[in-house]
Amino acid sequence: MLKYLILKTKNIINKFLMNKVIIYGFGRMGLTHYAILNQLIENADFVFVDPDRKVNFFAKRNLNARIISTDKGLNESFDYALICTPPMFHIPILENCINKNIANIFIEKPFGGINDDYSFLENSIQNLSIGYVLRFNPIVQWVKEFLDIKKVVSVEASYFSNTIEKKPNGWRNGSYSGVTNEVGAHIIDLSVYLFGLKMPNVINTKIESIISDVDDIVIAKLEENSIMYNFHFDWVNKNYRKPVFKFTVTLEDGMEIKFDQQKAEIYLKGNLIKRLTAVDLALKVPFYLRGVEFTNQMLDFISSKNTIANFEDAMITRMLIKKLIP
Repeated sequence: MLKYLILKTKNIINKFLMNKVIIYGFGRMGLTHYAILNQLIENADFVFVDPDRKVNFFAKRNLNARIISTDKGLNESFDYALICTPPMFHIPILENCINKNIANIFIEKPFGGINDDYSFLENSIQNLSIGYVLRFNPIVQWVKEFLDIKKVVSVEASYFSNTIEKKPNGWRNGSYSGVTNEVGAHIIDLSVYLFGLKMPNVINTKIESIISDVDDIVIAKLEENSIMYNFHFDWVNKNYRKPVFKFTVTLEDGMEIKFDQQKAEIYLKGNLIKRLTAVDLALKVPFYLRGVEFTNQMLDFISSKNTIANFEDAMITRMLIKKLIP
């Protein structure tokens, strides 16, 4: 009897000390973040919220987590919330999380839609992280430290993929989707992060719908603080087997910095003078899945509180998306 009471007491204490995590949406990103957090957080108790019955059936058989179809009637507190649903559900779920006083909230990019109302967030953004994972890429971090934005005169950036091969169904063929929201948002966000893009003058844009009913190809020219930006987003490009982003940054002395997810190269008068790869940076993380940036993103969310991808910058990106595809 005494052993039973001791064991029961330990279980109660362990449950009290657990870090409780609720994840909305059991898609690719929800599962990715779960797998990483499951290795990073000790004594974690996970709850998935997803209304899809087939998904719930699979998850209950394969995950060490509670799976529920709705959070209505869920009367318990959580330390962390991750919102990984389609973007049209971001705002109502976020408002619900704030009302539940969840202290740390993560939302996948691109964070809602261009016509959503974000006004209720003005006093509730202290620990709100947005899922712009490329900010955590080692090459991007190196460029951030190396670059003197006062010397930048032009930025050419592209994101190409062959993501859409046939007309998508549902929300992916509506205003919450399109190449700008889905992948171009990364380029816009990195321009906000690296160069301070904020309120540019949009000189011109070209938008094409090739397969979907929304933007499949977007070419745009912008200008701010004497920096010229040329963006090109295309997710129906058959020349690319997997998504690829590229930046070419020209400085006032003619130096060019070219970088992507794997490497950075510096050219002067057409000559390569420095080359750096992600391997050269040799960053170590406690758990690896899909890239060190994904682990560093979750580490930032649960521990460092740097909030490298923050609400304020996400709202600038959201505003710029609306400027490009009004």
